[in-house]
Amino acid sequence: IMPLHTSSHSPEVAIKEHSSVIVSTTLILLVSRRCPWLAENVSLAFPPCVGIMFLFVLANFTMATFTDAGVLPRANEDEDKDDGIRAPLYKDVEVQGVQFRMKWCASCNFYRPPRCSHCSVCDHCVEGFDHHCPWVNNCIGRRNYRFFFLFLLSLSVHMVTIFSGTLLYVLDHLEALWELHATVTLSIMSLSGLFLIPIMGLACFHIVLVAAGRTTNEQVTKKFHRGANPFTHGCCGNVEFVLCSPITPRYNTVLT
Repeated sequence: IMPLHTSSHSPEVAIKEHSSVIVSTTLILLVSRRCPWLAENVSLAFPPCVGIMFLFVLANFTMATFTDAGVLPRANEDEDKDDGIRAPLYKDVEVQGVQFRMKWCASCNFYRPPRCSHCSVCDHCVEGFDHHCPWVNNCIGRRNYRFFFLFLLSLSVHMVTIFSGTLLYVLDHLEALWELHATVTLSIMSLSGLFLIPIMGLACFHIVLVAAGRTTNEQVTKKFHRGANPFTHGCCGNVEFVLCSPITPRYNTVLT
């Protein structure tokens, strides 16, 4: 399992590092300053639950980052020629009664299968392409979408837990709100609340996509806006496919 090669000074790597720092910092501040109070006044289970959820977030973040998204190997440049004649730009295929027009990829030298798209950032065709995510510095596709989806869900729960815990502490210490210990807690609550809204919004967006059996790319381009989606298995079937289906083997290709 290898990540797509990106310079260590690229903006994508910086964003990935910042996202890790934000999640880790909020957890460390909460554990070091407020978990003892929360364990005593809320529940003894609060600190271990926060720690377990953080590990789950970190595990899915790591898998989404370092798992090959489903990169298709490039073909030889002369494979588009048939008896010296260049292959046509489009080829029509049928999937469960729905017509698809496959486009010739000039960079990878093959017809892109349905649900496959060429990522302009990674410069590779990705099977089941969803989007390129700068937060994990990787494409999100057929092989790592599950980890990305679970990362969003677990991160949302993690941020809600931190926000709720700090809010309880602040409400219990309103009379000393401007003292240092309360100010630090208020800062943690503000930081987690600031990131909670967009993270939960993105998680809800992907919950809708999973239920509908669509990718972000298909939703944005309105590929099935007026026609039937041949890839849907029904709401429950789509959820089962994303979370429980076997991960397809990686294609024999070296990412550069």
